[in-house]
Formats: sequence, C-alpha cells, structure tokens
Amino acid sequence: MKKLFFLLGAICNLLIACRSTAIATGENGANLNTVAVTEHATYTLLPTTAVEKKIDTVQHFKAQFGKKEIESDCLLIADEEKLIMTIMNNFGTTMGELNYNNDLIVFNSELFPKGVKAAYIVADIQFCLYRADLIQAALEKVGLRCEFSGTNATTGTEEEIRRIYDGEKEIIHIEKSSGKITYTNFLRDYAYTLQGEF
Repeated sequence: MKKLFFLLGAICNLLIACRSTAIATGENGANLNTVAVTEHATYTLLPTTAVEKKIDTVQHFKAQFGKKEIESDCLLIADEEKLIMTIMNNFGTTMGELNYNNDLIVFNSELFPKGVKAAYIVADIQFCLYRADLIQAALEKVGLRCEFSGTNATTGTEEEIRRIYDGEKEIIHIEKSSGKITYTNFLRDYAYTLQGEF
C-alpha cells in the first residue's frame, strides 16, 4: 500500500512539474468546454468532426502575446478524431504539446505565458481550421457577427478571410492561403502565424 501511495505521489509531482493542464469534459465531450470570446459571448468548442480538412504536417509557428514572442516549428495534426499541436525546437526536441480529442484537453508548455488556457488555443485553431459554416453558426448563436470571404478580389489569389465582430468592432481577423494562416485577436492583443501546407 505504501508503494502505491509513493507511486501516485510521484506521478502527481511529475504532472505538476510539467505544468500540464487537463480538462475533463465528461459524457458530453466538447460541449462542456467553453471560452469567453468577449465579456458577454461564450463559445462552446466544436467537436473534432467539424474540421474542414485533414492536416498532418510540420508548420513554422510564430506567436505574439503583447510584448512576448514565441517562434518555433510545430507538428500540426487535425482530423475528425483529434487536434494535436506539438511545438519543437531547432533540434526537433518537443517544447510543448496540445491535445484535444473531444473528451479531454491536455496542454503543457513553458513557452506560453502562464495565463494562457488550453481551451482558448483550441478555440483559436478551430476558428482557423474548422468549417466556416459551423464556426459562423456557433458564434452568431452567442451574439457575434461573422464575415467570411473567399478569393481576394484585389490580388485574385486564392485565400480566405474570416472576420469576427462584436457589434461593429472587428475583434478577430484571420487570413488563410495554401501556405500561410495569420490570426489576430485585436481584443486580447495577441496573434499567431502558421506557415506550411494547408
């Protein structure tokens, strides 16, 4: 019995040392995971089946949180069963990982500011990579307005722009092309860029 308690204690210490965040969601899966997009609009994470298309490739990742900047490579996997982002350094060593599979979110990384919550990162990725019609329906249901467009009329290039508004104020701006996604959250003052194959 003492060995069992010692083993459980060691596992708990390891989890705390890794600063992991795990969110159990219970029987209804992602329906219990919510994020506050604004002070009055709460978005419920969509299930992984809402992904627009399957992605399994290494990307170059850059993030800016106020004055803090992060830049690295990451392996991004998005399919109908899971969403995984593994952040790596120049030597291929894992520096952090985010896993979302509808029933659980697990996130550990010393690179991100301590206040960053795993569900918010999942929501940001969903806004970029999940089906536009389902994202729009979910956000408009909580009082936000969306404008999603396709080909750039000015340049003629194939790109998608997703704009999310709180009233008349644009709070999130996303630009997607075949090789780059830029995500800017004006309300919270942070931004991401992913470069690779989409």
